[in-house]
Amino acid sequence: MQYPKIQTLWKRHLNGPHRGKIIEGSYSEKEFENIVHWSISEKIDGTNVRINYDPISNQITFKGKSDDSKLPPILEEYLRSHFTLELMQSAFANQDHITLYGEGFGGNIQAAGPFYKKEAGFILFDAKVGQVWLERDAIEKLATKLQIPSAPELGVMTKEEVINFVKSKPKSIVSQQPYQMEGIIARSKPLIFHPDGHPIMWKLKVRDFDV
Repeated sequence: MQYPKIQTLWKRHLNGPHRGKIIEGSYSEKEFENIVHWSISEKIDGTNVRINYDPISNQITFKGKSDDSKLPPILEEYLRSHFTLELMQSAFANQDHITLYGEGFGGNIQAAGPFYKKEAGFILFDAKVGQVWLERDAIEKLATKLQIPSAPELGVMTKEEVINFVKSKPKSIVSQQPYQMEGIIARSKPLIFHPDGHPIMWKLKVRDFDV
């Protein structure tokens, strides 16, 4: 399945001179207002990647944001060489269908790519095993098992703390060269789900506060 769309914390102006700018205080989803604590991770500027593994058929597939999205050849080459059948069988013995969600990053992937790392790679930010979305600590353990990085965890914060953090224009933790963080992803702590089963989460980018 495709990764659920992550809304910005605030709504945006749809018309006029401020079109596209955030409307601070006007939540894009009603659930965002009532949840106090959020688990925060760095948002990576890359290209969306889904890795599906079916333990029954032993089939591994690599997809982009949509089924029709094309992955950069150098990224697909990396994915196929790293996520081998042996690795997946070892990591997911006796498991249901698995989907790994992450970003292809580094190399020439997006403008930030060369700052993150020289070669194309994959960084994990979420995972679903069967019908279960994993908590952040489980994602970090899974990334270690798969010998890949996971999106850096920045701690548990309130919305006010997150906003102040993003406004401070922090440096990326992932980047090997000094580079401004693109933004953050916030997930409810503990995980809470929409009626359709998707985790409640939102994003904020540093550029959202550009005047």
